[in-house]
Amino acid sequence: MSLEKFTVWRRTMEKRNSTALKRRMEGRWLSAFLALAPALETAVNKLGQNVPCPVDGGTDGFRLFRDANTTGGGVKQAWRVIPEGIDMLMWVNDWSFTKTYDELEAFLGGRIVDAKPIRTPKTQIQDDSKLRLWLNQIWGGALPLNDLRSYPARAYFERRSLRTAAMLADDLRFHPSLNYVGADGQTLGQYGAILGLVRNNAGEPVSIHRTFITKSGLKVEFSDGKNKSRKLTPAVNKESRGRQIRVNPVKGTVMGVAEGLETALAVTLMTQLPVWPTLSTTMMQSFLPPEWVEKVLIFVDKDRNQAGEVAANTLAEKLSLLGLDVQLILPSIPMLESDSKGVDWADQLKRDPSGFSQIGNLLRDRPRQTA
Repeated sequence: MSLEKFTVWRRTMEKRNSTALKRRMEGRWLSAFLALAPALETAVNKLGQNVPCPVDGGTDGFRLFRDANTTGGGVKQAWRVIPEGIDMLMWVNDWSFTKTYDELEAFLGGRIVDAKPIRTPKTQIQDDSKLRLWLNQIWGGALPLNDLRSYPARAYFERRSLRTAAMLADDLRFHPSLNYVGADGQTLGQYGAILGLVRNNAGEPVSIHRTFITKSGLKVEFSDGKNKSRKLTPAVNKESRGRQIRVNPVKGTVMGVAEGLETALAVTLMTQLPVWPTLSTTMMQSFLPPEWVEKVLIFVDKDRNQAGEVAANTLAEKLSLLGLDVQLILPSIPMLESDSKGVDWADQLKRDPSGFSQIGNLLRDRPRQTA
């Protein structure tokens, strides 16, 4: 924090009781970070672990403390400890104390908050024209899923009982050969990839989601577990809100939203409801449906760290304030010891398809889709 900002902060302290606010925020900091500071999502999902700095990028220069839900604290390596949540939001979002205080009050009061767009780290600034050219080349070199050369993608979805839904989906393609760049920036090989065209809330293409697979349709995995490639490419039009793959057209007034692509395809397969994946908990919270939609069903991931439920509840509150009818629906299957992260509706399809019957009651009286 600069000296000027620190001085303003001190003067404002007399008007706003930060001590009382911090007391009210105990146990709610992680929810607030997901709602207000999307750049902290990785750190929230990996409490106590080193992750890329939300401001400067890199590989492992930052972490939230394990008690961050109580304190909001963390540390930026080689700089300083950030002991509490107000300071954290001021730093990550480049907000004044007043702005931070007021947004936290809005969060606690269930009012619409200002989710700060993720800042492009200083070390990762992209030239937008070159990025657009690269994205267009990737998408232009991809094949429809019904092309004979797209067999690996069909095999991938077949293993997950999602082939029918994937073949009917929009904005999904297969690229036969893309560079797999690991977390350290090194190219580890060339693999096929299932591509999803990512759009913002206005429907404009901004990015591409990639799932790298082998020629037999298996997800590319490395034994050390440290070389996972980033699925989402850098985005153009970064300041625009919302990220989703519009896998099915929404022609009526009812639609669904989910976090993952396979979750969305599973629900659509079993219910014929158009469901769009938002690809992360942070991007779920910034989602807005098309203007003609009146009812949104949120298909919630049941995570061990409850990140999916936090994101779904935040989105539900926002959409309800806009006058939409919102329903949250969690999978009925229990989490097993082998479910390291949790379970979702794609898991529901594999283990107990009868669990989709609960959705039928919510859809029975929905308006017909228009032609």
